[in-house]
This record gives sequence, structure tokens and C-alpha cells, in this order.
Amino acid sequence: MGETKLNKYGMEPLKPINYFVYGLGNFGSQLSWTMVSTYLSVFYTDVFGLGTGAVALLMLIAKIWDGVNDPMMGTIMERTHTKFGRFRPYIFVGAFFLVIFTVLTFTVPGFGSTGKLIWAYITYIGLGMSYTMTNVPYLALPVVMTKDPKEINRLNAAQMMGMTIGQIVLNLTVLKLVLLIGHGNQAAGYRGTASLLAIIALPIFLSVAILSKERIKTEKKYQGSISEGLKNVFTNKNLMMAILYTFFNMFGMMGRITVCVYFYLYVVQDMRFITIFMMMQMLVGTLVMPLAPKLCDKYGKKKVAIASMLIQGGALIILFFGPVHSVVFNFIMLVVYGFGYIAGPCGSGMMADAIDDYDLKKGVRNDGMAYSFSGTGTKIATAIANALFLVIMGAFGYKGGVKMTPHIQMGINIASNLVPGIIFLVGIIPIALYDLDKPGYMEDVREKLVARNKAREAEAAEEKAE
Repeated sequence: MGETKLNKYGMEPLKPINYFVYGLGNFGSQLSWTMVSTYLSVFYTDVFGLGTGAVALLMLIAKIWDGVNDPMMGTIMERTHTKFGRFRPYIFVGAFFLVIFTVLTFTVPGFGSTGKLIWAYITYIGLGMSYTMTNVPYLALPVVMTKDPKEINRLNAAQMMGMTIGQIVLNLTVLKLVLLIGHGNQAAGYRGTASLLAIIALPIFLSVAILSKERIKTEKKYQGSISEGLKNVFTNKNLMMAILYTFFNMFGMMGRITVCVYFYLYVVQDMRFITIFMMMQMLVGTLVMPLAPKLCDKYGKKKVAIASMLIQGGALIILFFGPVHSVVFNFIMLVVYGFGYIAGPCGSGMMADAIDDYDLKKGVRNDGMAYSFSGTGTKIATAIANALFLVIMGAFGYKGGVKMTPHIQMGINIASNLVPGIIFLVGIIPIALYDLDKPGYMEDVREKLVARNKAREAEAAEEKAE
């Protein structure tokens, strides 16, 4: 047998199965999260019986708690050292809670209005905490699976492909499953659909936890407080710029996903193509996503991310001002919008670069806290977007079951297209301030990190021998 060939970082290269299993994890996440982000608002207003104001407040409060919960998760991860790794145990355990709370969130209890509202708060907040427990460590896995930046880019591309494929599958099937399982009873349909998808997601999460090995071990002689961990995040300028880019990207993308179903139902009003409209940009994104690592290698993550935000923002603003009732026009603009998904892996890749750069300069490697804080930003962005877009629709007179008027349709169009389009363009600002994309810079950083860590290992071996 020949010896295993190691890369320049002294590690065995990842195999295709590693990328497949890791990407599968985000597919599993979408079986819960896309169900929530796309259909929960409609479920709450049109099935559960809550007003748009109550739903907006619920989502905002829940995400504010997530803003506290995620750094707590990051701190726990920083202090975790098991034979299974620092991150994987939480994915394994959290998967079971995510399944349970996904089902409960889409269950309409036989309570009065106050009891139902309390139920909504408990289940939705519980769902958010379960998602934190699985998703924060999941997103942090690439930096402990490999030291090779190209492999990190490929892992991030794989998980983004898993995300878009999951979104496509959900948008193709959810409404049909609700009708099929519920037999006309929407409450039963949503509960049954959520149960089915959650059960499918469970073995996917477990396979990620079992098979995505953490090959980079981090020993921490000193564990700082939460405040010190947050200080290290905030003083890492490039990390903050990458997090802010992700914040605005998720603000526009996930916020639009939440309300676009209203746009297609009540503005476009062509039920023949609603499924196509819901998944078209995701399908295009899935097709172009494999090109992301090569484009990042050739042009740099910064340029690719800026191009992405320009494409997404421009497409939605044009969609707002264009003939929204035209099926062909909607189709074309959603295809253009989908090309903006090309930069999906850029945020995680820029974060990995910023973590390595800070490690070399300051001797502090706070990857758990960094990814948890990024998760906080994503959830806060989604919460603000959900609340803002629902409030805009409510301000124009939208209520569950209300008769559509041009004024209400304008509000839905503003919330679904104009505002997220502007948000994407604002997201270019933090990317412009990110400065680790100079040719050869990160390769030099990682070579110095490898040399430093080898020296430390040799020193530790000598001390042990003595």
C-alpha cells in the first residue's frame, strides 16, 4: 500500500464524501428552517389566527433572545473538549430538539387566543434555541475539518448548495403536502407536513455529526469570559465586516423569503406558476454555486461578494418598478436574482480568513464565538426583516382574509422587493472595508500558522520528554 499523500498543510485532503455529507447538513436544516422562514408567517396569520402586529412582535422578541442565546452557545463551544470534538456533540443532541420543536411550532393547540399566543412564544423560541444548538456548531465545522482555504471554500459551497436544494425541495412540496395531508384542513396539513419533514431531517443531522470529523484540535490554556470573547470579535475588524456582510445578505434574502409568498399569492395572483416563482432563484443559485470556489480563487471573495449584492439588489428593485403581473417578467428577474446566490460561500470564507489572521496577530482563536456571533447576526437580521416587512404590509392594510386592493398590493410589493433590494445594496459597504483579499496574503498567514503550531508541538514534545 502506498502512503497517503498529504497537502502542504500536513493533512490528508478531504474526500468527495466529506463535502457531500457536510452539504447534506444544510439540506436537513432547510427541512425545518425554510419551512419556518417561508411559511410560518402565513401559518400564524392565516391558520393560527394571529394578527400581523402580534406576529411581528413575536418574531422580534424571539430573535432578540437569540441574540443572547447564540453568544452563550459560542462560549460553551469554546470550553468544550471531548473525544468527539468541540462541535459535533451539540449537532447530535440538538437534532432531536429541533425535530420536536419544529412539529410543536406548526401545531394549533385547542386554547383561547391568549393561550395560543403563549404557545406560539414558547414553541417558536424553543425552536430558535434548538436551531442555535445545531446550526452554530455546524457552520463552524469547516475550520476544524481542514486547514486548506480551498477546501474550506468547497465545504462552504457544499453547504450553500445544500441550502438552496433544500429550499427548492421545500418550495416544490410544502403547499402540496399541506393539501394532501390535511385534506382541506390547513391546521392538520401544516402539522403533518412539519412532522414528516422533521423526521426526514433527523438522520441527516446525525450523519453529519457522526461523519464530519474534527481533525484540528485546539487546546486552550485560558478560557476568557463572554465579554472577553465578544471583545475579541468586535476588535477583529475584518471579522466584523464579514459578519456585517452576512447580516445584510441574510436580511435581504431571508426577509424576502418570508414575505414573497404574499407577493405571489396576492400581487402576481397566478396560481399556475407560484411554485416556480418560489423556487426559481434557488434553482439558478444551485446551478451556479459550484462555480463559487473557482471564482473566489480567481477574483477574490471580496469582488465576488460585491458583484453578488449588486445583482440581487438590482434585480429586486427592477422587479418592484416593472410589470409585476407579467409571468415572463417575473421569471426573467428571478433568474437574474438567482445568479446573485453565487457569493453564498463568501461570508463564511471571509470569516475563516479573519479568524486565522487574528490568530496569527493576537494569538487568540475564537472560532466558536465568532460563528455564534455570526449566527446571532443572521437571526437578528431575519427577525428585523420579518418584523419590518410584516409591519409595512400591515401599515398598507393587509390582514388575513382581507380583500386585496391596489394600496395593499403596493405595500406587499414594497416589502417583498423594494426594501430587500435596497438592503442588498447597503451590504456592499462592509465588503468594501474588508481588506484580507490581497493576493497571496492569506496563503502567507496560513503558512506562518502551520510553522508556529509545529514549533509549539515540538516544544511540548520536548517538555514531555524531559
